[in-house]
Amino acid sequence: MDGLEMEEIPPIYENEDICEFILSRFKNSMREDHQHLCAVVGAISQELKDHKIPLTPIAYFGATVSSLDRLSSDSSPSISAITAILTLLSTILPRISPAVLARKYTVVSESVSRILGHGSLASVGAVKAGLKCISHLIIVGDKVNWSSIAPSYGILLSFVTDNRPKVRKHAHSCLHDVLQSFQGSAVLASASEGITNIFQRFILLAGGSNPITSATEGPKGAMEVLYILSALKDCLPLMSIKFTTNILKCFKPLLELRHPIVTRHIMNILQALCSNPSSRIAPDVLLDLLCLLALSLSSTEKSADGMTFTARLLHVGIEKVFVLNRDQCVVKLPIVFNALGEILACDHEEAIFAAMEALKGLIHACIDESLIKQGVDQIKVIPLEGTRSSGPTIIEKLCTIIESLLGYQYNAVWGMSFEILSAMFDKLGESSSYLVRGTIKSLADMQNLPDEDLAYRKQLHDCVGSALGAVGPEIFLSILPLNLDSEELSGANVWLLPVLKQYTVGARLRFFQQSILGLAGLMQQKSRMLEKEGRIFTSRSTEALVYSLWSLLPSFCNYPIDTANSFKGLTKALCIALSEEPDLRGIICSSLQILIQQNKKVLAESTDLPNDEISIPERRARDYYSRKVAADNLNAIKLLSPEFISVLSKIFLESSKDSGGCLQSTIGAFASVSEKKSVRKFFKITMRKLLEVTKEAVEKGQPRKSNSMQIDDSSIQSSPSLARAQLFDVAVSLLPGLDTEDIDLLFIPIMAALKDEEGLVQKRAYKTLSIILRERDEFLSSKLDDLLKLMIEVLPSCHFSAKRHRLDSLYFLIAHVAKDESAQRKRGIIISFLTELILALKEANKKTRNRAYDLLVKIGHACGDEDQGGKKENLQEFFSMVAGGLAGETPHTISAAVKAIGRLAYEFSDLVTAAYNLLPSALLLLQRKNREIIKASLGLIKVLVAKSQAESLQTHLNIVVEGLLKWQDDTKNHFKAKVKFLLEMLVRKCGLDAVKAVMPEEHMKLLSNIRKAKERKERRIAAKSEGETRSLHSSASTTRLSRWNHTKIFSDFGDEDSEDSDAEHIEVKTVSGRGSKAASEFNPKGSSLRSMRIRRAGKSLPEDLFDELEDGPLDLLDRQKTRSALRSLESLKQKKGSDDELEIDSDGRLIIDEDRKPKKRGQLSSDHEMDKTSQAGTRSVISSLTKVQKRRKTSDSSGWAYTGSEYTSKKASGDLKRKDKLEPYAYWPLDRKMLSRREDHKVIARKGMERVLKLTKKLEGKSASSALTVKGLKFKRKQKKGGKKSR
Repeated sequence: MDGLEMEEIPPIYENEDICEFILSRFKNSMREDHQHLCAVVGAISQELKDHKIPLTPIAYFGATVSSLDRLSSDSSPSISAITAILTLLSTILPRISPAVLARKYTVVSESVSRILGHGSLASVGAVKAGLKCISHLIIVGDKVNWSSIAPSYGILLSFVTDNRPKVRKHAHSCLHDVLQSFQGSAVLASASEGITNIFQRFILLAGGSNPITSATEGPKGAMEVLYILSALKDCLPLMSIKFTTNILKCFKPLLELRHPIVTRHIMNILQALCSNPSSRIAPDVLLDLLCLLALSLSSTEKSADGMTFTARLLHVGIEKVFVLNRDQCVVKLPIVFNALGEILACDHEEAIFAAMEALKGLIHACIDESLIKQGVDQIKVIPLEGTRSSGPTIIEKLCTIIESLLGYQYNAVWGMSFEILSAMFDKLGESSSYLVRGTIKSLADMQNLPDEDLAYRKQLHDCVGSALGAVGPEIFLSILPLNLDSEELSGANVWLLPVLKQYTVGARLRFFQQSILGLAGLMQQKSRMLEKEGRIFTSRSTEALVYSLWSLLPSFCNYPIDTANSFKGLTKALCIALSEEPDLRGIICSSLQILIQQNKKVLAESTDLPNDEISIPERRARDYYSRKVAADNLNAIKLLSPEFISVLSKIFLESSKDSGGCLQSTIGAFASVSEKKSVRKFFKITMRKLLEVTKEAVEKGQPRKSNSMQIDDSSIQSSPSLARAQLFDVAVSLLPGLDTEDIDLLFIPIMAALKDEEGLVQKRAYKTLSIILRERDEFLSSKLDDLLKLMIEVLPSCHFSAKRHRLDSLYFLIAHVAKDESAQRKRGIIISFLTELILALKEANKKTRNRAYDLLVKIGHACGDEDQGGKKENLQEFFSMVAGGLAGETPHTISAAVKAIGRLAYEFSDLVTAAYNLLPSALLLLQRKNREIIKASLGLIKVLVAKSQAESLQTHLNIVVEGLLKWQDDTKNHFKAKVKFLLEMLVRKCGLDAVKAVMPEEHMKLLSNIRKAKERKERRIAAKSEGETRSLHSSASTTRLSRWNHTKIFSDFGDEDSEDSDAEHIEVKTVSGRGSKAASEFNPKGSSLRSMRIRRAGKSLPEDLFDELEDGPLDLLDRQKTRSALRSLESLKQKKGSDDELEIDSDGRLIIDEDRKPKKRGQLSSDHEMDKTSQAGTRSVISSLTKVQKRRKTSDSSGWAYTGSEYTSKKASGDLKRKDKLEPYAYWPLDRKMLSRREDHKVIARKGMERVLKLTKKLEGKSASSALTVKGLKFKRKQKKGGKKSR
């Protein structure tokens, strides 16, 4: 009997009776040891009660110690009684105060020691309980006088090497607790010495030979050595440094034995020792052990687990040694790096990953500035002296080892090699140009490898980008020049341009001005020269390089280091390019905005991303940007901002369109950093021009009715309306640099423009006003009354094209009044504006309609979100205002209000309850004879069902079902599909039985139809294979979040196909920023639709499968999906080798053969030959395009049919077998008109198939092409074609 397990007794509360707790815990147990324990506890408790002693822990302690003392003195005590007494004592001791234990320490320790000393009397349970008692007594004992606790500590150590595993493990745990309590005390050294002595004694006893020759036999003391090694895993980090060092020295001869079990034990100890941050250790001894493991790695360790553990140990161990003694550590780094490189070349994935992480970690932790400086200084001295007087430095050795990871023996793990190189580039920084210059060139050489040999091209470009970020574009391009001046573009490093664009940060603007722009100028000249020579294709390719070089400007404006000194020199080139190169305006404007915004953020001390998400080169560039640097940069920009504002304004007024608003936003960026005086000057000039243009428009007497088709027609440059609109845009672009007086001045022409009947002018005026209200709260507060009055006055004359921007302006007014308690008196005006916003939900213009929904949600957030100054009460009040629209007089108003309620209930979960209060009204609206109202009401019910929990929906289930089935007969059929869809949602939410309980008897057939359809669907799914079933479940688990789609929520289920389409009315993400918990409920048919897609994908071509996969993420945990994708990929690769493949020459240009004859790859391999081709006339191209269009028209009208012409023989009447082709076969061409469900069409298809079989003998001997022609098939009467293929 092993006895009681101490873990079986749970912790006892402080005020709980110990014996009562044990009895209640084990009284019903059938185990003998539990029964003995209950008997002892009951006897002690009864004895205390008989003597009327309170049942306290002290009383139990005294009685238990007295009983234990009698048992230990008895010559033949009961083993079960001893086990029970010790178990009870170990449970009581933690409840006794240290002072009481100190007085009874000798008595208790002697009694327990006597029992533990008699091996025959101590069972496993008794020993474990006794060790717990001993360890607790040592922990609370005197930590100054070692002699008092030495006997008990010796007993504890004697069980560390016990042959019983449970006893030994418990002794190790107790020893760990004791050493933990000794930390910082005087007895730690003595306790550590005891462990060291016993360890060395057993090593000597083992004779220094192989500790273990087998699992069961070996030299005496060998097993004890292993037992102590197991104890040292947890205890060695807690021992004193002197004896820790002595034990570590003993590890070296044990490691030299190269026994796997001993080596693993030692590695576990070292791992625990190095992972403990508070462990004390001699760095030189630990370093010797780690180097010994590294050197013996290749010859001894071959297992994946061993190499993985070794890599992780070297990682944490070397970092530990580096912290303790940097000088000793760096000398041994090459040995460690070599060992990790060997692990990286193995075939075990986990070991490879551990080696990569170790190398990256050691590069980051152990390579410091002094080590790098030493290597750089040594390299700089070499050219002066001519020869090296010393060997390579440590950092050079490390760089050589890292560069060797690009060798072909590492080709399978080049992706990880590139990551390690990137870490080295990031660590070396600018010194990379000295230490790893050859590595950068080797990376460039690897770019020329074919795709079959280089599967990690993207990782290669990332690694090259790390090198670029480390050394900067100047040094990088000196190592790897672009070579754009070569005769053939194939010799240029064009692939570096995307790398430069993505990874350049912290560069110099002067370098861009002098080198990049200079190179762009040369390319421009070369392009013009080639165009004069007639080499059109090469000219266009060279011109594209000019744009690519200019596209590097945003990257050079990403935290440049010389903005204050070099921005002035770049200004002239930028202004010329803005004026003369329209294609470059977007690039230049975005670059200038980046430059200004980054410096403004530094001054405002705001960052977009935490440092962990920023690359090391960008972090280095940001660290350079202090507040002083940013201020100097902005001062340099401020001096030149008037010139840029002038140029940009002129370009904007002269251009027909501002693509993407880049010119406007750039003007605003410069206005935000310019002096108020200069901005006001430009503003006054703009206002003067606006006044002149307005007068000119009035004098010309333009037609007051604007044509809806010419609202945004900007092609008429001389139109006064267009000029006014552009001047409004320029004026509002200067808003960041304007004062309140200037804004008041701008408000005057805005008021006049809002009353203008010209749609374009109105649109720009409303847009300008909305921007002012968004950016200037003080203007909104001061002009609130005027704005409210103006909005009411101009409402009748608002043009439909300006409606969207008018809604933006109304939003700011509504949100301001809703949050401002002093403005509540204007509630009536706000309600009228809100009514206009709600009615906009029914606008014909899609953008206006979407904007109205978005603004409705934004107002709700402004009212309810506390972080925006709102309250929940304001949100409820706003909802009540919206719900007031249900009392409207027209169906248009009522349906708009219902849609607004549905949108708010969908967005805000707090409003679902309030929306349920309106449910009776919505159900009552279903009984009207207006389809518009019914459609909106059904959409609201759909929202409520989807957003509600099943419990809350149960309470309203009766009225919902009754209301859905009670309406006018003339509209019932029109919305039958939608009602059925809502009932299916209720069945899924509440269950079939709940819906059946409230379903009227006359509509039970509908519920029965729903049940049968559900059962059929479940049977179809169950009939599928197990793999496909897993695929369905895995795809359902990766469903993305939904978003609001009002068009499909309030759709009209009038036709058959609308049901499936409406089931997918939830798209990919939330528009308004707050996710909906009912996302999945809004796509109740999602699983069935996904299964349909999967089945279609399984039957479709590989291209179709990839189209399906592009719609959502590929579930890599689904084995069947992954295999299908891989098979499709293989088929696509095979298809690339077909004759129908588009041919591409060596430079990536597409080869088009007008005669559709196969040509050999590389037929046009040079730019000169392409230029000769481009010089030919266009007559043949036009004729071929005409033929293609005719061919497309013919095929589109009648459908595609295979005629088997490729098997036709010119010398005989039958078919021929072609090499590498399928055998000839005959089939009946499909007609897409036969894909109908009508029975008469199916009959015709079957008759057509029978005709094919009858004609088989008649057509025997003829070719497929002749048999499939109308002339070859002589029908007695005309009939439609149909049927299936017959091979």
